Formats: sequence, C-alpha cells, structure tokens
Amino acid sequence: MIKNLRLSKVFWLALAFTYIFLILTVYGLLTLPQDTFDTDNSEHVIAAVKLTYVRFSLIAVSMVTYPIILFGSLKYAKYFTIALTAWAIAMYIDDYLVLYRIIEYPKRGIIVILQLIRPILLVCLLWMSFELTFTKSKERY
Repeated sequence: MIKNLRLSKVFWLALAFTYIFLILTVYGLLTLPQDTFDTDNSEHVIAAVKLTYVRFSLIAVSMVTYPIILFGSLKYAKYFTIALTAWAIAMYIDDYLVLYRIIEYPKRGIIVILQLIRPILLVCLLWMSFELTFTKSKERY
C-alpha cells in the first residue's frame, strides 16, 4: 500500500519527525507546571485556553485523521497537508509576535527542546506539502 503512493523516503522521515514532534508537544502541554500561567491576569488565562484547548484538540484530530486521509486519497492529503502547514506557520508567527510576550515558558525541559526544533517541523511540513503537490501517483485526481 505504501509503495503505491510513490512517496520518497524523505517524505516518510518528515512524517515520522512530525509525529514525534506532535507527541512531544502533547506531552509538553499536558505536563506544563501549574505556575506557568498567571491566573490573576486575564491575558494569561486567554493565552492558556488558546494554547491548551484549541491547539491540543487540533493536534489530536490531525494525528488521527492524517493517516486515514493519506492512505485514502493523495489529492485530499495534499490539501490537508497544505492546510496544516499554513496553520503551523501561522501559529509560529503568532507565538513570536504575541504569545511569547505574554507567557513565560519554563527555561528547561521539553518546552525548550520543542521551541528549538520547531523550525525543523515547519521544514518537514513544507517538504511534505511540496512532495504531495508534485508527486505523480497511480491514483487519479
């Protein structure tokens, strides 16, 4: 089934890295220290809700549905990957312009690692989008 998709090994490595990153992100979100957010500050509360509920739910849904879409139709996998890539880039920009000024993340542990390797995630998503856009497969669009 995987050989019929005619996707490169680089695509599968990028997909594996993406899943590892997302699993670490979910773990990082679930294990944030309680004092990360100032509950007396309304900006912190809004940022915490945005960070935990919206992102966590989108990550969880994406991780479950992506393989189904990928093995079902490359056409829809391409659109889904491009949408996820755009969302990840928008979050990255939003974090640097807004969120990092509001929230002080822990300076150690998994959060620092995730922030350091996040650009690699974006490169992996861009590659996956690029390859799905220009790959010729046996599937008819």
